[in-house]
Amino acid sequence: MRFIVPILMIFLIFSSCSAPKKRVGGWILKDANQKIERGIKEFNKRSFERAEKDFYHALESYILIDNMHGQASVYLNLGSLYLMQAKMEKALPMFKRALSISLEVHNQPLRIDALSSLAGLYLLTGELSKAGEAISQGLELSKKARLKRREASLLNHSGNLKIKEGNYIGAEKILLESLSLHETLDNKEGKSASYFNLGLVNLATGNYKEANTYFKRALTLDKQMEKPDLIARDLEKLGDVSKITGQKEEALSYYKRSIQINQQLKNRKELERLSKKIKEIRRQN
Repeated sequence: MRFIVPILMIFLIFSSCSAPKKRVGGWILKDANQKIERGIKEFNKRSFERAEKDFYHALESYILIDNMHGQASVYLNLGSLYLMQAKMEKALPMFKRALSISLEVHNQPLRIDALSSLAGLYLLTGELSKAGEAISQGLELSKKARLKRREASLLNHSGNLKIKEGNYIGAEKILLESLSLHETLDNKEGKSASYFNLGLVNLATGNYKEANTYFKRALTLDKQMEKPDLIARDLEKLGDVSKITGQKEEALSYYKRSIQINQQLKNRKELERLSKKIKEIRRQN
């Protein structure tokens, strides 16, 4: 579960939240947009408590002016925030609420975003049939609407699903297709996720040189985007490759660097897992 990586999109929908023609609600709308934007900045800094407060304040404002698109945007952001913290029981109703609103307001892009988010959650919880259904629906809609960014994200989910099912040949084919789209769109987050998951495929099939290359590419992008949790993730997998190929000192170096980041992030589960890996290597020496 830890290393199946859905693309966690942040759904800031200013185009759907444009200022109303009537004066009433104009300043409330502006304030709500500012709060959700600030929440996204806090989310990207991994300040989850602050982000959560900003998102809920924005939600209150959108409810006051009956702005359904704004409400759906907040629900998607909150779901992504909870998903990042592995709070599945809190993320699921947020994504479902966003999906319900998308159907109510007949907004296809919003519906695709909600389906993609649900697919990512179901992949993490191991509900593969539900993930497959959400992916299938989302891909059909995104292809019809020619929404390439959303299609690429859903293809990445589809590749993740194939990995979960043990179909590595199918996973690689789909992930390369996703990567190609992300490269065309110059979407760094998408490219990073595709590189990482292609690394997983090659690691599982024993192609360690290729796995190492893909994980390093993901690491380079994650450093550029300043994503500490993803940097720690990449370093750990590079450590795993080094360990498998007998480069124990290099593996220890990667694990220690990952531990330093996770200590700053206060990720206890990751710290416990990494500590076990280090102890295992030292026992072998």
